[in-house]
Amino acid sequence: MKTSHYDTLQVSTRASTEIIDAAYQRLKPSLTEAARNGDFEARNQLLFLEEAYSVLVSPEKRAAYDAAQSPAPAQAPAYQRTYAYEAASSAPSGMFASGTARLVLGLGLCAAVFSVYKFMGQSGQQKNQASQIEASAQRGTGEVRNDAYRAENERMLVQGAVHNQGKQIDNSYNIADREAERRQRELDYRANADAQVLDMQRRRLEAQQQQQQWQQEQYEKDRKLREAKIAADAPKKQLCNMYALSGNTRDARAAGCYY
Repeated sequence: MKTSHYDTLQVSTRASTEIIDAAYQRLKPSLTEAARNGDFEARNQLLFLEEAYSVLVSPEKRAAYDAAQSPAPAQAPAYQRTYAYEAASSAPSGMFASGTARLVLGLGLCAAVFSVYKFMGQSGQQKNQASQIEASAQRGTGEVRNDAYRAENERMLVQGAVHNQGKQIDNSYNIADREAERRQRELDYRANADAQVLDMQRRRLEAQQQQQQWQQEQYEKDRKLREAKIAADAPKKQLCNMYALSGNTRDARAAGCYY
């Protein structure tokens, strides 16, 4: 059984435009969310909901839809409805009492029955044609809905691809930023290491220079001490030499020339 637009929106046939709009706003979010999650049935229901709302929210489209949903009952042609009456009214009154009158009446009834059966056959053909037209319209509507569904799927696929591509680009940017930060940290570390090495070399050189200066000062002190000792020991050495030349050993020992 074909579902009407009123059943799709879950409203009565006498619902106002405000009620129809409220029903549409109530049903659309859940179907949209389900369709985004990949629910095939929800996508079809969303397409039916959009179609029903577009028809019922417009007074002109709704009136045409209601008229198509409730067709007027078919009536027999005027000549068939009045044939029996005209046949009976045109016959003389004396004929109803004779066999000829009954024969004429029987022929008239047969003609009326034949006309009714012929009309019913034509009505059946019209119904078949109407059914074929409706089936063709339903197939066309189904094809349109399928095309709309495929277009929606393609749109969602393209949107998903664009979204994924955007994520990949963002990830690429993030990776590039992290790599740049890592390289910058490495360069800073190397610069700090080079600075530390240079500072250590400078300090080592300063220490070496300080040590050389200390050694030089110590050497100068030792030299001065030696010179002072030599200068202090020079008179004693001369006295010892004089004692040694004179052979005065006693005085030489007393002066400390011999140990």
